Amino acid sequence: MRRIPCVAVVGNHDFESGKIGEVQSILAETGMHILDGESIEILGAGFAGVCGFGGGFDRQMLNPWGEPIIKAFVQEALDHSLRLEKALNRLTMDRRAVLLHYSPIRETVEGENPEIFPFLGSSRLESPINQFNVSVVFHGHAHNGTPAGKTSVNYSM
Repeated sequence: MRRIPCVAVVGNHDFESGKIGEVQSILAETGMHILDGESIEILGAGFAGVCGFGGGFDRQMLNPWGEPIIKAFVQEALDHSLRLEKALNRLTMDRRAVLLHYSPIRETVEGENPEIFPFLGSSRLESPINQFNVSVVFHGHAHNGTPAGKTSVNYSM
């Protein structure tokens, strides 16, 4: 019996239990490829993924200034962006897809309450997408967001 390949990233609800390793193991046992800074090739297409993190978009993006907890929050977003960049760098094929939980652009969170935009994603995730020749990006987390958007260099979501 041939299985359909399945690739995913974890999201905030997966972390809620405090047992993220166990959640990832259970999903992996089903044959699912859980990407957390990794990349994988399936049938000639490359997939790279991270959960991502919040922090806001564009000029409203939180910067690492002031209290240590704010700096740690921003560092978490930077770490996810760097892990995505490393995963994309390992892919050599022309067709590349990025999987995220948090949004890399403001456009796809439009429809949500604007007060929560900083908690739905971060423009820091857009940078590695723009740096590499990504064909498509998929993300979750924005339950009432816009189903499609484009990065600043026109990669579709």
